[in-house]
Amino acid sequence: MSSEHGTVPALLRLFFKGLATIIPIALTLIIVLWLAGLAEDGFGRMLQWVLPESWYVRGMGFVVGIGAVIMIGLLSQVYLFRKLIDFGEAILDRMPVVKSVYRATKDFVEYFSGDSGERFNQVVMVRHPDLKLSVLGFITREDFSALPFGKEGEVAVYLPLSYQIAGYTVFVPREWCEPVDMPFEDAVRLILTAAMTRRSN
Repeated sequence: MSSEHGTVPALLRLFFKGLATIIPIALTLIIVLWLAGLAEDGFGRMLQWVLPESWYVRGMGFVVGIGAVIMIGLLSQVYLFRKLIDFGEAILDRMPVVKSVYRATKDFVEYFSGDSGERFNQVVMVRHPDLKLSVLGFITREDFSALPFGKEGEVAVYLPLSYQIAGYTVFVPREWCEPVDMPFEDAVRLILTAAMTRRSN
C-alpha cells in the first residue's frame, strides 16, 4: 500500500516536469506560427494577385514578410523615407485617442529595441530606508528637465510585476538604488517568473 502511495506523487512530479518542459516550447511555437500565419495570409494574398496561381507556393508570403520588414528597416535610414514616416507620425499625433495608443506603443518598442540609447541600462535593487524589503527594477530616466516633476538627484525606476507586462514607475532618490551586476534580460526573466527561474544565463 505504501508503495502505491509513493508511486502516485512520483508520477505527479514527472507529469508536472513534463508540463514544465512542454509548455514553454509549445507557447513559443504557437506565437511564432501565429506571426508566420499573419505574414503568410497578408503577403500571400498579395502574391496570389500578382503571380500566376501555379507559381505560388505556400510559405512565400512569410518569406516576403520577412524581406519587407528588413527593407523597411533599411529605408528608415534614408532621409526622404524618414520624412514620410515623420509626416505619417505627425498625422497620428493629431488624432485623439489614436495618438495616445500610438505614442505608448512606439515608446514601448523603442525602449526594447537594440538601437535605442534610452533602453533600460541599469538593473537596480531599490531599498527603502524605513522598510525591510527590496524591489528589483530598472532605471528608466535620470533627466527630468523636460518634465514638470522630478527632483534633483531622483531617478525613475520601473518595477515590473511577476507574470505580467504591467508594473509601476516610482521616483526615488538615487541613493535608494543599489546597482546590480546582472544583464537586463536575466533580470527581466527573474522578475517575470517571480524569482522561480533556475537558469543562470
